[in-house]
Amino acid sequence: MTAPQAQAAVTNPQAQAELCVLLTPRELGGHEAALLGWLGDAARTAGLRAALVAPTALLRQACQAAGLGDSLLPLSDRTWPRAQVLAALQRWPRGTPVLLAPGVLHVAAWLLAAAVALGHRVWVYVPMCFSAARMGFRGAALRDAALAPWLRGVERWITVQPQQARLLTDRWGLSAPVHVLPNRARLPVSGPQAPSPAADGRLRLAWVGRFDPWQKGLDWLTQTLATDPAFSRGVHWRFQGRGDFAGVLHRLQQKLGPDCMQVHAHAPIDEALAQSDALLLCSRFEGLPLVALEATARGWPVLASVESGLSDLLPPSSQFHFGDAAGLRRAVALFADPAQRHRAVDHARERLAHSQAALPYADALNELTAALRAAPRAQTQPC
Repeated sequence: MTAPQAQAAVTNPQAQAELCVLLTPRELGGHEAALLGWLGDAARTAGLRAALVAPTALLRQACQAAGLGDSLLPLSDRTWPRAQVLAALQRWPRGTPVLLAPGVLHVAAWLLAAAVALGHRVWVYVPMCFSAARMGFRGAALRDAALAPWLRGVERWITVQPQQARLLTDRWGLSAPVHVLPNRARLPVSGPQAPSPAADGRLRLAWVGRFDPWQKGLDWLTQTLATDPAFSRGVHWRFQGRGDFAGVLHRLQQKLGPDCMQVHAHAPIDEALAQSDALLLCSRFEGLPLVALEATARGWPVLASVESGLSDLLPPSSQFHFGDAAGLRRAVALFADPAQRHRAVDHARERLAHSQAALPYADALNELTAALRAAPRAQTQPC
């Protein structure tokens, strides 16, 4: 290490980072929260030194909230985010692992291709490993064929479920090691208080997360509510989050009325639970939704589409198939009974405890950190 590099290491701890994390999502969701959560845990418990490239103010705020503010690399807000990320990738030493974190394999494929082409040691954290056809992308076969060669350039994979790990090895035919790091529900010091029953006796359902119409199924749900006034007005609907679909939700609120439906900005899940009887997920596809784990850990029942990936957690009575409006109505009618909601909570909490015992989070995190440090690296330089 040269004298200037040594001085940089003293004044900038990120210069000796063991891992560079390139963040690219436009909106924050459960997957990003889980990623920042385990990075923060690894820093606190194992001393992992990570440098984070967060090219938007939203991402930087999330890193600060996760206790990772000291790991943020300075970036100019005047530069287009993609250009910032690529510039950081080109400067980063080739011997230090680079962690990419797409929500699904096909997102930000340009960055994966660039990292592999530049000769980086590429690690990928991806909660959902489905094919393009499974996610409903156009030109699915062509997308998969174009992506597959770059996937083989990844050194190690991190995902959230054994089922997703099997997709990497069986569906995609990849031979690189795969780490399963389960999502972890993080409880506040004092959780939300269970609300009193609604005065009019209606069930109160909360939807919390990224306002993504396709993956999260909001396009179908809003159409169902708009075309079935009797069903929509028989329930108090609360939507809490952020995203481009917010305008559609606000227009539907105006149509149904605030006594039936309310749209709220992004906020902690506890705010939604404190005003609701149950959480609703109606996704087309998911990995392991963190929001469902958080609600279950807090003692709230969850109602979800089968495609939301919660079949191992929820009883059959708490599930419906995506697109099956009649199935959703039946499940909602069952949840109107408080005793049914209590049984659903008991079932889900028992299953959650079992799954956490089978995949201990701390052990998985320690194994992942040890693997990161096992291979020798070239001398690093300040990023």
